[in-house]
Amino acid sequence: MKFLLKHSFWLAPVLAFVGFVTYFIFFVRFPVLRDVPWVNLPIVILSAVLAVGGVGRAWKGSHAVKRGLHVGGALFSVVVAGLLIFYLFSMSYQMPGLSETTEQLEKAPNFTLSDANGKMVSLSDFRGKKVIISFYRGFW
Repeated sequence: MKFLLKHSFWLAPVLAFVGFVTYFIFFVRFPVLRDVPWVNLPIVILSAVLAVGGVGRAWKGSHAVKRGLHVGGALFSVVVAGLLIFYLFSMSYQMPGLSETTEQLEKAPNFTLSDANGKMVSLSDFRGKKVIISFYRGFW
């Protein structure tokens, strides 16, 4: 534990960064690890604990540069941990559930819109064909 606290000024931010980034790059693909982040949340929380412990250890010493490194690492780690926790327990619950997405539909629901020439076109006119729908604003 002494080694971890001694090197926490660089270890805590690295752990926080790795825990945050790997969640979105890798672990979000697997529902078991996405819904309850068994891997990333402990890593990010450990980095915040290491950072705060490192600040306490650095404050006991008299070297101002080390204090600054520890405080900077602690701030980064705590902010990254807070962002991940905020995303996991707040923002991710505001996204539509899987049952509300088009992946669950066998066929897209029919609708009618006007095309670029003002002619009304229904999606059912294109059944059995591949359709790309592009919505844009403006005249560019």
